[in-house]
Amino acid sequence: MTVVGVDGTKGGWVAIALERGRFPSDYFLPVDTDFAILRDAQVIAVDIPIGFGPRRADVAARAFLTGAASTVFTTPPRHLIEMPFGPGLGISAQSHALGARILHVTGVARADSRLREVHPEVSFRAMNERSPVGYRKKSAAGAIKRIELLRRQEIEITRLTDAASAPLDDVLDAAAAAWSAQRILSGEAKSLPDPPKVVDGYPVAIWY
Repeated sequence: MTVVGVDGTKGGWVAIALERGRFPSDYFLPVDTDFAILRDAQVIAVDIPIGFGPRRADVAARAFLTGAASTVFTTPPRHLIEMPFGPGLGISAQSHALGARILHVTGVARADSRLREVHPEVSFRAMNERSPVGYRKKSAAGAIKRIELLRRQEIEITRLTDAASAPLDDVLDAAAAAWSAQRILSGEAKSLPDPPKVVDGYPVAIWY
């Protein structure tokens, strides 16, 4: 049984697969992927908002990540994403730039029930018995701590192929997403909020 965790990176997506909880393969997917290459995956956990703001999922994730709430992306409303960026829009350039990915993945998720939204920092904190990880993910200590947490879950990321040139923090985030995907498949996963808020027939939540 295969699950995949996906995290955004420059020029595309990093994907880490787990087969019965172990790491067998990695992928680098284009920005506009429909995830068809992941045809063997039963769950695809993606680190991108699925749905549009304002969202209870973002509020719940911030509450879960006490002390690191700023790592939770504020999902813009759809109409702001679809407008040209400029002064007075009310959202940051970074938020607006992610809009195309949010629109794309939200559309794919409506047609592919395997996709679920995750947040790597939520996943890592859950692995760490809900205690703060303590270091930023881009720091050396942060990377080492996250590798250690993954190893405790018997997830060893070795011999990368397609994703070998991606930033380390994006690879580790994808691995954390894969851990959550495994929990979704097994029925162990929890959601933020709990229960998910159903919007247009789709359960909007961050899973871990």
